[in-house]
Amino acid sequence: MNLLREIKTKLKWAFTHCPSLSERKLHEVVTYPVQDHAYIAAYWKDQSNGKGPAVSLYVCNKEVMKFDCFGEGKGHYHININQPPLVPRGEERIQLMERTREEQVKRAIFEIQKNASYFLQRNFDPRVTFFKLDKSKLETACGQAQAKLLEYAAKF
Repeated sequence: MNLLREIKTKLKWAFTHCPSLSERKLHEVVTYPVQDHAYIAAYWKDQSNGKGPAVSLYVCNKEVMKFDCFGEGKGHYHININQPPLVPRGEERIQLMERTREEQVKRAIFEIQKNASYFLQRNFDPRVTFFKLDKSKLETACGQAQAKLLEYAAKF
């Protein structure tokens, strides 16, 4: 019975703690539609922990994957950010081994194209969990986003 209550609490948290793209402080945001209820956002971030191009995959208004391509030692990504962690005080990010912003951008696009469905299935929101991405449309949007992200990497 406690497990069911915990799951309900986590789901409630996920539905109420999801900042939209417009609520975040990002620069030069460009969105690329994938299909209804799914898009990729490419943008530039300048924060205390790093700066560089960044890309997010949104499904049903939930940010499922976010990559911060901040260069050597600072590039990282987040999965299913807008849901509570399964482990209190668990790791919040996965480090990127690629050194340059350009290499990190290419890795980010690869992860979105090849592994997004895996991460969708692990989201607490059932609308996201059972969402089927159109692989062809995802590939097109990823190609467009990659071009913009590489432009940001060269520009800044």
